[in-house]
Amino acid sequence: MPLNNIGKSGDNGIFIRVHVIPRSSRTEFAGASPNGFRLKVKAPPVEGAANEECVKFLAKTFGVAKGAVRLKTGGKSRTKVFEISDCTEKDAIAIMQSLNK
Repeated sequence: MPLNNIGKSGDNGIFIRVHVIPRSSRTEFAGASPNGFRLKVKAPPVEGAANEECVKFLAKTFGVAKGAVRLKTGGKSRTKVFEISDCTEKDAIAIMQSLNK
């Protein structure tokens, strides 16, 4: 797992870089790439639907409120950086490693 795709943000938060693959059969992590963790989403890349799907999925995966997940960069790009509050870097790495098993 490329640890450079997760980093510390502020006192109690992280950032995570994802490469979004829209219009997939289901929403799920699908490994890692040099651009970030591959994140398949069911939603199309139209009117922010894929971004909203990413926010919901990341909030559920990291066990935080939807409002704790913010899109920082890449609003119209497939490569995006999200900031997640109330999640430590250590916890995020453990969660991502558990998904790879």
